[in-house]
Amino acid sequence: MYNLFMINLRHMKFLGIIIFSLLLSSQSFADKKFDKDLKILSKFNSFINNKGESYAGDVEFDKDQTIIVIYAHGQLTDRREKCNKWNKVPPVIYQLDGITINNLTVRIYHLCYGVGRSWTEKEQDYFWEVYDKNNQDPKSILNLKNKKGELLLNKNEIWRRTKAMKLKVDEFVAKGFNNIVLSGISAGAWTSLVLKSDFPNLIDGVVGFAPARSGKYAKKKNPHKGWVNWRNYKMSLIKTDKLDKVLVYAHEKDAFENTKTLSFLSDSKTVKFIDLSDTKCKGKMILGGYHGITLTKCFANKDPRSKEIIKYLEEIF
Repeated sequence: MYNLFMINLRHMKFLGIIIFSLLLSSQSFADKKFDKDLKILSKFNSFINNKGESYAGDVEFDKDQTIIVIYAHGQLTDRREKCNKWNKVPPVIYQLDGITINNLTVRIYHLCYGVGRSWTEKEQDYFWEVYDKNNQDPKSILNLKNKKGELLLNKNEIWRRTKAMKLKVDEFVAKGFNNIVLSGISAGAWTSLVLKSDFPNLIDGVVGFAPARSGKYAKKKNPHKGWVNWRNYKMSLIKTDKLDKVLVYAHEKDAFENTKTLSFLSDSKTVKFIDLSDTKCKGKMILGGYHGITLTKCFANKDPRSKEIIKYLEEIF
């Protein structure tokens, strides 16, 4: 029965790749910049050992006995981002490398996926104008094109970064890896949740730290029209009814998204939501203050809730 289940699971994952490929072909656009950015950023991708050091990606793993945790960094700009101090894999994740979860060995993969946007300000204004005229219905902008016939949705940073992450998942699945967990901070966590809700059978789980996708939430006090629209749209991309096996950490003083603004996740019965508001660890300014507390060594080594990740992996595998 177990072997039959694994075969069916493999089939479902490959089916996910095929479906996504069909979606891409139906929404395809010539984007040399995306391909160029992805080629440059791919040079920074690598497996990470339990000391946070990268090592060659051609190491042979037993695919059936390996859990791949793909870590995605946050977003500082809507242009191409190389992996830097903010974008490094945090101790709480890289320390998992090599541990055994129910006879499966965890391996950490650092994904530098910061493929920025390529649309113009005029295209962006037109995009939101149509969105508003249609009562902010996400369906109204799915097939919106510019004068060149390019889909505008495909030219923003959400689509491009989600596409980059999905292509990496597909690559691992095509190589025969069947146990895949996504993890990330801020935009990396948000994108991971979007993919999990879109492909629940392809991705086994998500460990999200301070999910955010809209800049500082404090801006809502004096909201910029486009900013509020972006946040509402980005929230609609996470289909909470499709989420399962998800672990999310948040802090009430986070300036980007906090425990209240993420209530659509904490209220979900399928999301394990951990409030870190009472943690004794301090966030560093270079890591985003409260937003980046989970990136610190203090959180990894001194906050007992960091151990929930291992318990979580034991539950889903």
